[in-house]
Amino acid sequence: MTEATVRSYSALRNTQREFEITMILRPNTSKDGIADLVSRLQAIYERTGGRMQKIDNWGLRTLAYPIQTNKKGIYLYIRFLGGSDIVKELERNLRIWDEVMRYLTVVVDGDVNPDARPSDIDDEILDAASDVAPDPLDIAAEKEAAFAAQAEAEAAAAAEAKANEAANDNDKEASADGAADTKKDDA
Repeated sequence: MTEATVRSYSALRNTQREFEITMILRPNTSKDGIADLVSRLQAIYERTGGRMQKIDNWGLRTLAYPIQTNKKGIYLYIRFLGGSDIVKELERNLRIWDEVMRYLTVVVDGDVNPDARPSDIDDEILDAASDVAPDPLDIAAEKEAAFAAQAEAEAAAAAEAKANEAANDNDKEASADGAADTKKDDA
């Protein structure tokens, strides 16, 4: 593994820059597709001397506007250490890969000692990053629909109880009228 170079005159020796990248993937990208994308990203980090610090899958989200006719997208957040050359190579590959619709790379910190920032990445985190959570708007709509169905069922039950009560009142009145008629006949 080669040490990534930071092509900046103001950079301190033996330091790297910390970057974060947020990308929007196509909504039909499968778990295996996301895992494959992450493994390709790790290969780029290893080849250029960078190191992935954190990866987080924010799940399927509704976009503010359609991107390439997609109204939803899977958000993937990655924080990594490396030089400026890694960003150039990473963004070149992100433009080529079909599953990536948009990306944004931001410098978080300029001079970072790579030994002082341990990586939180293990196989469990990588597996969790490839899982896609449902869209929060879809979850809210499902909860709202379930609440409306429950309210409708409660209203129907209340109407049925009221109808049963009215039928019982009519039966009582009819039996009271019948008893009054029998008393008149007896007299």
